[in-house]
Amino acid sequence: MDDRREAWKTFSRIGGGYAMFLLVTFALQIQMSILTGMLFHFGIDITFKDWYVPVSSLAVYCLGGGLTYLVVKDMPVFQIMERKKAGGKMLITGFFICISALFFGNLISFGLMSMVSAISGKPMVNPLSAVLENMSDWSIFITMVIMAPVFEEILYRKVLMGRIRQYGDKAAILVSSFVFGLSHGNFYQFFYAFGIGLVFGYIYIRTGKIRYTILFHMVINFMGSFVALRAVNSLWFSALYSWFILGGAVAGTVLFITNRKKLRLEPGIREVWGWDGFRVMFLNLGMVMFFLVSAAAFLISEIS
Repeated sequence: MDDRREAWKTFSRIGGGYAMFLLVTFALQIQMSILTGMLFHFGIDITFKDWYVPVSSLAVYCLGGGLTYLVVKDMPVFQIMERKKAGGKMLITGFFICISALFFGNLISFGLMSMVSAISGKPMVNPLSAVLENMSDWSIFITMVIMAPVFEEILYRKVLMGRIRQYGDKAAILVSSFVFGLSHGNFYQFFYAFGIGLVFGYIYIRTGKIRYTILFHMVINFMGSFVALRAVNSLWFSALYSWFILGGAVAGTVLFITNRKKLRLEPGIREVWGWDGFRVMFLNLGMVMFFLVSAAAFLISEIS
C-alpha cells in the first residue's frame, strides 16, 4: 500500500509539473499577443517571418521548462539505462519505425478531423501548417529543427523518464510519450507525436544517450517542415516525398513486426503496470490537472 501511495504521488507530481509547462505556454502566448497588438497600434507590425516565433518559443521552453524542472528536480532519479552506442541496425530500424508512426498517426488525425469537419461544417485547418506557411526559412530552421528537438528531448525524455523509470521501462516510455503527445496541444499532432515518442523513449531507454533522440527528432521535424513545405509547391517533388513516406511506413511496419519479440523492456524495482497501474499513472490529481489543461489547449486550437 505504501508503494502504491508513493507511486501515486510520483505520477501526480509529474502531471502537475508538466501542466505548469502548458499553463506557462498559455500565459506567454497571451502576453505576446497583447504585446504585438500594442506594437501594431503604434505602427510596428510583428510578423511570423521575423523573430516572433523563435523568441516566443525560446521563452516558452526556458520559462515553462524551467518551472517544470523546479517542480520535479528533487525527485529521485534512478539509473536510467545502460550506457552504450546505438548500432547501425537500431538507428535504421528506429528511423523507419518513426516514419511508420508519422504516417499512421497522420492518417488517424486526418480521419478524425475529417469527421469533426463533416459534423461541424467547418473546414479542417492544421494549426502547425498554418503557422509554418507564414514563417521564413531561417525561423523554421531555428525553431523546428534546432530548438524544439533539443528542449523537448531534454524535457520529455531526460528529465521525465529518469524520475519514473523505477516503475518499469513500460511505464516510463508510455507516460513520457503520452505527456509528449498531449503537450503538442492539438489533434493533428497528438497521434504521431505519441507514436514517435514511443520509439524515442525506447531508444533512450536502451542507449542512455539523449543525442540519438535529439538527432531523430531533428530529422523528423526537418522532413515535416522544410521538406513538406517544398513538396506542396512542386508536383514531382510531392510525388517523390509521398512515395518515400509510404515506402518508409511499409518498411517501418515490417521491421517492427519482425523485431517486436526482440524488444527488451525491463521491470522496475517498483513495477507499475496493468489496470491498477494505469489508474496509478493517470488517475491522480496532477495528471488529471494536466489532462484538463491539455483539453483546454485542444479546444482553443480547434476554435481558433
